[in-house]
Amino acid sequence: MCGRVHVTIARDDRLGLTQRERRCLRARFVDRLHPDLQPELAELARRRGAAARRAAERLDPIVVVIDDPLTGRERIEARIDPPQVRRAYLGDVEFALREPLA
Repeated sequence: MCGRVHVTIARDDRLGLTQRERRCLRARFVDRLHPDLQPELAELARRRGAAARRAAERLDPIVVVIDDPLTGRERIEARIDPPQVRRAYLGDVEFALREPLA
């Protein structure tokens, strides 16, 4: 659905979170976005509040394959959450990715 996705993986150091809950994923869809996915992401980036959450729930989960030279390949299935900051160009918008809890 997309030729290149920049994925940022961060850690949340709050107490009481499991290892999976500590991982924060963000994705930026950079290159060769599929024509079916582009309008859905654009709508998600335009919406705010409850309307953005409803638009995110309508999207199917995506699969991202991370190819890291140090750790190897990792396949992540996640749902796309609305972005916190909206920008004009869709390739600059970072979307949060939410993995299923179990």
